[in-house]
Amino acid sequence: MKNTNALNSATYILAESSRLVREDFRRRAQHMNLTQPQWRTLLILSRAPGINQACLASHLEVSPVTVTQSVDRLVKAGLVLRERPENDRRSLNLFLTDDAQPLLAELNIIAEQTREAVLAGFNAAERKQLELMLLRVKQNLSDSAVAMDTALQAVSEEKLA
Repeated sequence: MKNTNALNSATYILAESSRLVREDFRRRAQHMNLTQPQWRTLLILSRAPGINQACLASHLEVSPVTVTQSVDRLVKAGLVLRERPENDRRSLNLFLTDDAQPLLAELNIIAEQTREAVLAGFNAAERKQLELMLLRVKQNLSDSAVAMDTALQAVSEEKLA
């Protein structure tokens, strides 16, 4: 028997809504012949040019090996450029090429279509209120992650002492 309280909780609704937003975007973008990690990579690189592969892996919530394979395909397609910074020869920074711009423009149109579908029926004030509440949720989770990392670090240091 399903626990309807759990299925109606804000966290469940938020997680399920997030999944549905990604699914809506995926359906709208399927004609572009890009995998979800590839179009997510392009969007992330448009917002954070020059990030390294480790940071990209964290954003995508995948392993660095998975990112390397996905980026390899995007480099081969001429959409992404890897550059080694002079101050860190081990790192690789990622940038979009000019060839990626038309795809990125289309991805941004699709993102706007998805946004409009998600927020259909909300007036401007409701949209702003929802955005502010979601930013608070995000901040709560960020604060919680920092607190947990700090606590884990303290436990690790105690074990070493």
